[in-house]
Amino acid sequence: MGTMKKTTSQRKKTASAAMAHGGSEEQPESLDKVRDILFGGQMRAVDARLAALEERFQRDLETVRGDAEKRISGLESSVARGLQAQAEEIKTERAKRANDLGQLASELRAGIRDLEKLITRLDDATSKADAELRTAILEHSKTVTTDLKRLSDETAREIGRFTHELRSEKLDTASLIELFSDMALRLTEDLQTPPSSA
Repeated sequence: MGTMKKTTSQRKKTASAAMAHGGSEEQPESLDKVRDILFGGQMRAVDARLAALEERFQRDLETVRGDAEKRISGLESSVARGLQAQAEEIKTERAKRANDLGQLASELRAGIRDLEKLITRLDDATSKADAELRTAILEHSKTVTTDLKRLSDETAREIGRFTHELRSEKLDTASLIELFSDMALRLTEDLQTPPSSA
């Protein structure tokens, strides 16, 4: 600021001196010479400083711009890598789940087939057991019928024989009671004895 005030006052003194010495045609040239003498060095220094500052500003601006571009590029690369990694992870997880679901579906189908086979075997076994049971019941019924007929025939023969003996030998009442008790005991034992399977 002090230099600028001094320069301004010097310029005023120079202008006054030029006007005092007169000569309207020589005044502009003289003023330029005086101005160049007084301020030429300072103006060139200021211009040099301004040029240096501008160059430095441009360099700093380029440096900041380059750093910003590098950081943005690095951030974009990092984000892209992160997204790519997440996409790969999701793809892998999706493939794994699809594989697991496929295996589960295969296991379920195999389980259903095994269950159907088991149901078929159970139906066959039940049908076979029913047929065997019906056959056994029929055979047992035939056996019981045969045994009952045999017992009936034997009882009729025994009664006929005993009646003949009663008529011929005239058995007393005690013998008759003993005879019928023995017949009843034999019938009971025959009925309680299980028939032999064919």
